[in-house]
Amino acid sequence: MVRLKNNIMLTNIETPTRLFDRSVWLRRITVLLLVILALVIRFYDLDDLPLDFHSTRQMHSALMARGMYYQTRTDIPDWQKTASLQQWKAEGLIEPPIMESLTALGYQMVGRDDLRIPRVLSILFWMLGALPLYRLARGLISHNGAVFALAFYLILPYGAEASRAFQPDPLMVSCILWAVWAAWRWSSEPGWKWALVAGLLAGLAVLVKSVAAFFVAGAWAGLLLSTWGIKRILKSIPFYVAVILAALPFAGFTYYGLKISGEMAGQFSLRFFPNLWIDPVWYLRWNGEISSVVGFEWFLASLAGVFLMQKPSGRWMMFGLFAGYVAFSFTLPYHAMTHDYYQEPLIPVVALGAGAMIAAVISKLDGPRWLYSFAILGLLVFWVGIKAWDVRVTLKRNDYRGEPKLWQELGDKLGHDSHVLAITQDYGYRLEYWGWLTPQNWMNSGDFMVRELAGQQFDRAKLFQEQVEGKDYFLVTSFAEYDSQAEFKQMMDSTFPVLEHTDDYLIYDLKHPLPARSAPTETP
Repeated sequence: MVRLKNNIMLTNIETPTRLFDRSVWLRRITVLLLVILALVIRFYDLDDLPLDFHSTRQMHSALMARGMYYQTRTDIPDWQKTASLQQWKAEGLIEPPIMESLTALGYQMVGRDDLRIPRVLSILFWMLGALPLYRLARGLISHNGAVFALAFYLILPYGAEASRAFQPDPLMVSCILWAVWAAWRWSSEPGWKWALVAGLLAGLAVLVKSVAAFFVAGAWAGLLLSTWGIKRILKSIPFYVAVILAALPFAGFTYYGLKISGEMAGQFSLRFFPNLWIDPVWYLRWNGEISSVVGFEWFLASLAGVFLMQKPSGRWMMFGLFAGYVAFSFTLPYHAMTHDYYQEPLIPVVALGAGAMIAAVISKLDGPRWLYSFAILGLLVFWVGIKAWDVRVTLKRNDYRGEPKLWQELGDKLGHDSHVLAITQDYGYRLEYWGWLTPQNWMNSGDFMVRELAGQQFDRAKLFQEQVEGKDYFLVTSFAEYDSQAEFKQMMDSTFPVLEHTDDYLIYDLKHPLPARSAPTETP
């Protein structure tokens, strides 16, 4: 009992601890089991080829890593060393090749280019992100919220599949989480130590992939404004140093790519499409991407959970993260509606919000403790079990181990030095990687669409003449894409003979065009 002014009496009512807030051992066992299960579902089908998830993006990295590795070998033919170098350099720079360099180092350690290595690296990076996520949720919500946030982050099917991919995104998500955790520590312990740590980790996250800047900046704004206020921020020298540390690595890399090597000259084109903002279809497709990654119901629940968070700093941090996500989506609207892996940073954000929502529900439960504890644990086990099984089914559904044989056959059949125009899977990357033949790719329907969005116009007949000039063969392995371009297909059929047609591929002979058809003469 506490006596305040004017004899107003308040009663100290201690909020009862429940479930994971109450039992340390239950919490530890649950976290351990979640981590073990997360590793099991990710290591399942580990040796399948990286064609199960955004294969174009994964094969881009695979070509770069092999090119790096082959330059260190002395036991391969010179033509393969030269070809691998050309393939690597042809990929240019999208972001710093951190994953590719680490993978090449792994190849050197095991003595061969083993595509399981980048998969293991991505898994480990994603799992490392679980630690700052758990600490954030524990500090800003509760132990209950932390366990449920961890379960969402580790077992969500999309996250499980994406975290196996040879892409920078799993590393980026992990770095974002570490950067946000450091910013949270900095907001509560102002000074040079955490300012430097927060700045360095933010700089690493943005360096790995630049879209991390939206989430890191949003979290910083929410945390620092809610705890310090704008005046204190503007007077803080450590703040300015942290900002410089956060911006400098990516700024230096961009300067190198644009001004020194020139490898990033085209990376900022075909990115910004503000005309999509006024298209209702864009919002529907954006919603579709959210639904496919985290589930729209969980997205809404996480937004509600933000308002139920007890600590103002936590609420404002989450507002900042969601604001950063919205800013990213409006800055890169085409990617937001077409590239689901650009939604990956949303997974830990929704995990935190959903954890807050579930923790708030648990705190309001009435009745026998054993009953609601049993019910909640049962629901958690059921959800985790169903989602883990979904991952297993998805990974089991497809087997790509037979792919190299087809591409090796095509490389040998066409000749590694042939000049080939192609419509194939993954922009010809499979033919490059396993067939050692680098084709020129005819643009697919999506390529034409994005360029038309940017206002570019095409004379397809002229483009056809330009691209077949000097080529030996035209190869088709993506029949659906070829059939969708009826005008191009008609030009090809009327101009060049078919050399070979199987269930797997179609080859035209571009060296020997069909005789020109003369116009029919009119009978007098």
